[in-house]
Amino acid sequence: MTGNVSRVIAGCFALAAFATAIVAGLTSGNGASAVLVRASIALIICYPVGLVIGAICQRIVNEYVRTHCQTHPRQQSPSGGEAASGQKSAETGRSEDTVLEA
Repeated sequence: MTGNVSRVIAGCFALAAFATAIVAGLTSGNGASAVLVRASIALIICYPVGLVIGAICQRIVNEYVRTHCQTHPRQQSPSGGEAASGQKSAETGRSEDTVLEA
C-alpha cells in the first residue's frame, strides 16, 4: 500500500507542476513548443519529488497508527474475549478493524 500512496501523491505533484507551467507559459506569451517542453521538464522533475514526499507522509501516518494502536489497545468485550471482528464503534459508527497496512 505504501507504494500506491507515494505514486498517487507523485502523480498529483507532477500534474500540478505541468498545469502550472502550461498556464504560466501561455500567460507570458511564450510559443506553444517552448511551453510544452518546459511543462514536460517540470512534470519529469516533480514526479520523483512527489514520490519522496509521498513516502515521507506515508511513513509518518504509519508511525502514528502504530503508536496509537500501542497506546490504545483494543478493549475487551463484556464476555471476556476481544471485541468481535467488524464490530462497529458506538461513538463513531465505523468499523474497529480499520488500520492502515505498513
